[in-house]
Amino acid sequence: IQQRQFNKASNSTYCIFMVNKPYAITCSVVAFYIPFLLMVLAYHRIYEPRQHPQEPRQHPQEPRQHLQEPRQHPPDQHSTHRMKTETKAAKTLCIIMGCFCLCWAPFFVTNIVDPFINYTVPGKLWTAFLWLGYINSGLNPFLYAFLNKAFRRAFLIILCCGDERYRRPSILGQTVPCSTTTINGSTHVLR
Repeated sequence: IQQRQFNKASNSTYCIFMVNKPYAITCSVVAFYIPFLLMVLAYHRIYEPRQHPQEPRQHPQEPRQHLQEPRQHPPDQHSTHRMKTETKAAKTLCIIMGCFCLCWAPFFVTNIVDPFINYTVPGKLWTAFLWLGYINSGLNPFLYAFLNKAFRRAFLIILCCGDERYRRPSILGQTVPCSTTTINGSTHVLR
């Protein structure tokens, strides 16, 4: 602690926040590992293959022609569009959550490991891992803007003070006011 507190360059001391093992584990588990596990379970549910209905069972004495084959209807345009939209939304969330996990994992792994290795993680490494986590917060608006057309439009309207070229024309031919944006067909007021 004494070595970490004293800054030779400025000839001064500064406060060091060091945690004990139970606190490091509890804090990291609640703030990162439980949400990470819940996200993994949620994505497993999203991406697991859908269960198809089983074929009707045939009794040995029944001839095969009595069973009706399920009709395969070609997917209509609405269901195809919905599937594409849902797939894109799932990919967007996966990328955003993946960036969150990659940016914060080094900090939370180090947070648990450091007390067990007698606080020997260098201060500069701590700072780098902490700032990597902070960078994630700065990345989020750009990730959403890059991955979501509606968010990108709203983001550009806000950043460009309602520049006409980023607005979507309304049905009546009037432009949407700067304080509103249309997302997935519904109008939202920006405040």
